Amino acid sequence: MTLIPPQKSKKGVKKTLDKLLLGVVIGGAVGSILGVTLAPKSGKETRKMISQKSSKTWQKISRVIEEKNADSEKKGFWHTLNRWFVRKK
Repeated sequence: MTLIPPQKSKKGVKKTLDKLLLGVVIGGAVGSILGVTLAPKSGKETRKMISQKSSKTWQKISRVIEEKNADSEKKGFWHTLNRWFVRKK
């Protein structure tokens, strides 16, 4: 025996979507305010840190792709990643 939930009317669905949207907006506003007020560093310092970390991560990823590409056949997955992301044409 399967239980089928009762279908909501259009008004019920609209109220549910309105509550969801309101929750998303309030949550986004509260999160933004808390993020700005509780940030340990200034925006300039944070952007610099993110840039440095993303650069280091990209270098590591490129190195792994190049190593895997050297071991794989020319039409494999690693070769494709190398062609898309590492090689500068």
